Amino acid sequence: MSDQKQENKPKEAPKETKRAKPPETKHYIYELREHSRELFGVKPEVLDGALFDYPDTQISKSEAERRIRAFLNKEAKQ
Repeated sequence: MSDQKQENKPKEAPKETKRAKPPETKHYIYELREHSRELFGVKPEVLDGALFDYPDTQISKSEAERRIRAFLNKEAKQ
């Protein structure tokens, strides 16, 4: 009999290589406006306000969502 103890170490998971994320698909703002309730849960008017100063005609959904959150969290001027 051997006096050596077998250590039960969990096997290391293979290291994942970091892959570059593909660029996010951009959508026309008018298309996002038509479906703003389904996509973001806001009225089209809210989307208009959030993207008022956006310079392009296309935007990614994540960028639009980020701008909507920022717009809704702004304090109203009096």
